[in-house]
Amino acid sequence: MKKLVLMFVVVLGFMTVVNAQNSPLKDYTGKYVFAAGSPVAEAVVEVEDTTLKVVSPMGSFTLEKKGVDTFYLAAYDGLVIFKRAANKSVESVTFAVQGMELVGTKEATASVVGTKEREFKMEIWEEKLVY
Repeated sequence: MKKLVLMFVVVLGFMTVVNAQNSPLKDYTGKYVFAAGSPVAEAVVEVEDTTLKVVSPMGSFTLEKKGVDTFYLAAYDGLVIFKRAANKSVESVTFAVQGMELVGTKEATASVVGTKEREFKMEIWEEKLVY
C-alpha cells in the first residue's frame, strides 16, 4: 500500500512538471538583452504558477495576457509584445512603456541540457521505486 501511494505521488509530480514544461507561456521564458544605453540592460521572463513574470533591475512585475503574444504591464501602464521568428519561436520582446519602445533580443538557452538533466533524475527515481 505504501509503495502504491508513493508511486501515485511520484506520477502526480511528474505530470505536474510535464504540464508546466508544455505550458504555452513557456515559449516566452528566457533572458532578453536590450541595446546599449537602454534604461534596462536585460530582463528575464519566467513562469510563476500560471502567470508570466518579468524580472529586471527595475523590479519584478507580473504580466496580464491581452492577446496573442501581447501582455499588459500594469506597473507601468504599458504593453509587452513578443515577436516570433518564421519557425514560430519567440525571438524578441518590445516594451511599450511611457512613450518609449524598448526592444530586447532573446538569448539562446541551454534548455536541452536542463531537459537531459531532468530525464536523468527521473531515471534514478524510477530505479529507486523498483527496489
